[in-house]
Amino acid sequence: MRHRSGGIVTTCALWLLCMAAGARGDFIFLGSARAVSMGGAGLAVVDRSGLTTAVNPASLAMLERKVQADYPGFGVRARGIPIGEALDHLFGNPDKNDSVGLARDFGKRDSSFSVHLDWGLRFGPLEARTTGLATVRLLPNPAFQRWAKTAEGNTDLLTGAEQADLFGAAIYALPAVSFAQRVSPDGSPTRVDVGARFKLMRALYSHYLVRADNLRNNSPAVPAPELNGGTTLTKDGLGVDFGLIVYPANRSGFTGALVITNLIDPPFRFDGTDAGGAYKRYDLQPRSISVGSAWQQRDSVVVALDLIDLTRAYGAAQLRLGAEYQTTRKIALRTGYNSAKGFTVGVGYGAFNFAYGNRVPLEVTHTLRF
Repeated sequence: MRHRSGGIVTTCALWLLCMAAGARGDFIFLGSARAVSMGGAGLAVVDRSGLTTAVNPASLAMLERKVQADYPGFGVRARGIPIGEALDHLFGNPDKNDSVGLARDFGKRDSSFSVHLDWGLRFGPLEARTTGLATVRLLPNPAFQRWAKTAEGNTDLLTGAEQADLFGAAIYALPAVSFAQRVSPDGSPTRVDVGARFKLMRALYSHYLVRADNLRNNSPAVPAPELNGGTTLTKDGLGVDFGLIVYPANRSGFTGALVITNLIDPPFRFDGTDAGGAYKRYDLQPRSISVGSAWQQRDSVVVALDLIDLTRAYGAAQLRLGAEYQTTRKIALRTGYNSAKGFTVGVGYGAFNFAYGNRVPLEVTHTLRF
């Protein structure tokens, strides 16, 4: 029966993956997929805290004191283009992985493409995690969009007014170290756990200009003025996240949580230009505050409600509602709603989790603001 259950989950996950590849949707596999499939809610979920540590470091205090390695997690997000086309460009045509090729292929509208990877190793309340996040944004001007939509690649129809700005940014941590501790008295019916994550990180920023002459001559794109003739700008820094969870000692009933991402924020501020050439400062990972609550009937039902980014560091604050039902075969069925992104769905079997949504919810830990 166990193999049959796993086969059902695998089939569902592959079906959702095919949907994501053919549509302008996003998918998350392993890692934070459980929370994403619940609309992004889950800051206060404590029934399987190992799936919450990537977002709320306080959940580490609930884990047993044994060594445990996560499965590597990854996610892909695309805006303005189907994920399948973006992946085909990046991996199916490696000789075209340059600014001019991206602009030529996807210049019909504003678009972006993001990838994140993470992997962690835990020993009870201590965790070491490696993370990486990269985002590329393409902003073609109206003349470029008209040419891309109507000229079918014919460079003789270029007017000379075409320009596309290609922005890129990435952050990685090697490693991020987290620690959590219970602060409530022993024997208390209500537990209070706190945790912190220390992230030694590096950030990279880049900006290129693709103009009509680059398309006509298939010549390299021009670095934006802020690069000073180079290819990227780089900064190193330390960020610290803080988390708190309050919950019943038997882990059944109502819970609450607070998460401050970048309580100490890394100095990842780059002086650059926007698509119009005007000065703009890019703060890639500012401080963000979120709160959450949940109701749990242990081993069967979870309902979560979160308010994300109350400080509006990454845009408008978001309301999130999610639910999970654990079947007798240990298959988890999940769905959720997010006020900014809409509905999400997902499935899970043990450590394997998959999430899909037309636009997956904002994950502050996997988001760059630029």
